[in-house]
Amino acid sequence: MDERVQMKVGGRDFDLTKQEVEARMMDEDPELIQKHMVEVNGQMFPPKQVLGHVTGWDLTTFTTMEAQRVLTRIGFVCAEARAGRIRQAGQFIMDTVRDSVQETMSDHGDSNFERGFSAAAGIALRPIQKRLDDLREQMKGKGLSQAEQAFYAHLDELKSEIEADCDRFWRGSGVDWRPLKPVVKAAIRRTDQTGS
Repeated sequence: MDERVQMKVGGRDFDLTKQEVEARMMDEDPELIQKHMVEVNGQMFPPKQVLGHVTGWDLTTFTTMEAQRVLTRIGFVCAEARAGRIRQAGQFIMDTVRDSVQETMSDHGDSNFERGFSAAAGIALRPIQKRLDDLREQMKGKGLSQAEQAFYAHLDELKSEIEADCDRFWRGSGVDWRPLKPVVKAAIRRTDQTGS
């Protein structure tokens, strides 16, 4: 059983264990991490989201530092989200893509290797591009906060780094590794809907 630690946060009593916090966060989706993060149930959350959700307190009534102090004291590890972590994730993706396609090449030959590389690059780049597209849409509406702008810039940089690594990998080979975009499918769907 987790140790129960009683403390005050902004004059209010906090009396939950790590296990109780994990149980209350079980079906919660993480919000956008700005500067600080805490891992709960294998997912990264902003510390204020966790403390606010498990206590029901309004997020404006306590600071990120208070949330980190409480969560650290009951056994969670809080950290600062940095661009370096995003780059490490990108490097991991690139290493995985390379390993996968090199194995494909040895098993199935060059043409399958090229298709495999392109497919793996598409799998790696697709979630990054989707998140960038979502943020671009948000820019058209209410706009982006300063933290979201920084996150957008980091993602855009990561995508560029992955593409540059792929370009270097194929330099001088004449191979176009870039994944095909599903433009044709969208055009076919539009044609079907209009009946042209």
